[in-house]
Amino acid sequence: MIYLDNAATSWPKPEAVYRTMDTFLREKGANPGRSGHDMAVAAEKVLEETRVLLARLLNAADEKDIIFTLNCTDALNLGLKGLLKPGDHVITSSISHNSLTRPLRKLEHEGVKVTRLLPCSEEGFVSPQDIEQ
Repeated sequence: MIYLDNAATSWPKPEAVYRTMDTFLREKGANPGRSGHDMAVAAEKVLEETRVLLARLLNAADEKDIIFTLNCTDALNLGLKGLLKPGDHVITSSISHNSLTRPLRKLEHEGVKVTRLLPCSEEGFVSPQDIEQ
């Protein structure tokens, strides 16, 4: 997973962000794909263009492989609960965010093996040797 929500908790935003969001909300702030009026069509176009650009950036085979979720917590829940099944094994760090640890704890009760690596460097890095063990 690539985290693209860094701007969610930053403040203040650069002035260009405020201007761009204001323009978008005034001209394209409708539900994409839900109606045929001009703003909805414009919103759908932005969504599809963004999907194509992200697919290129991430070297995805097809832009249809790119999905948008509500936020990182939602994306983690979709991925973890959609892919992991009893008997699977997950290795995580002891400093992982609650958006990861809580669904993993639930999945652990459902039979997914979860290994939490304790030693992390001061910068939060886990050594490859610890993962091998």
